[in-house]
This record gives sequence, structure tokens and C-alpha cells, in this order.
Amino acid sequence: MTVYAVRNKDGEYFRAKGYCGSGDTWVDSLKKARIYPKPGPARAQVTFFANNWPEFGVPELVELRVTEVVVLNEDKRVKKSQYRKEKEKAERAKRHAEWEHQKAQKQLKEAQETLRRLGRTA
Repeated sequence: MTVYAVRNKDGEYFRAKGYCGSGDTWVDSLKKARIYPKPGPARAQVTFFANNWPEFGVPELVELRVTEVVVLNEDKRVKKSQYRKEKEKAERAKRHAEWEHQKAQKQLKEAQETLRRLGRTA
């Protein structure tokens, strides 16, 4: 897999700042750099900076190649998440059943009260 970044002549990487962005445009760490999946958008940034700030020179297009694959075992995390969701579902079902039970008891009392008022006993 190949991804791209833009680096200036000082060795700093371009950082996307987003909507109404603030902060540094160029950062030292590749971890904070804007990573492009295709070379076209990265080349557009190179051209933009070269045209608008020629005194700083033409930034470099850096190609980053992923050569190592590390497989992370997610079984434990997924099982924990599934257990938590099942537990929440069971607790929600329990609360709903308790609410239905209270509602039924209230309706029973109301019906008994109505019968008592009508002169019958339950």
C-alpha cells in the first residue's frame, strides 16, 4: 500500500487544518501530517504552495510505502463488547418487565376499585 504526504524544504510535513483551521501548517511529526491516499491531491498542495509562496521553494511529494503487516487479535475486545451489549439488553428487558408488572398491578387495583364501587367484591 502506498500513501503520500507533502514535505517542505525544512523537513516539516503539511498538516490539514480543516474548516476554519488554526495552528501550524507545517509540523515535524509524520503522525500529525496530512496523508493522501492518491498522489493527485498531494501534488495539488505542492503546486499551491510553490505558486503562492515561491520564496520557500517547491515542497516535496513523499511516498510512504507500507511494508509490514501486523495482525491484531481482537477476539477478547469483541467478546467484551458483545457481553456488555447483551448485559445492557438484559437489564433493559428486566426494567421493561418490571414496568409492565407495575402497570398491570395498577390496572388490577383500578379494576378492583371499580368493581367495589359498583357493589361487587373481587
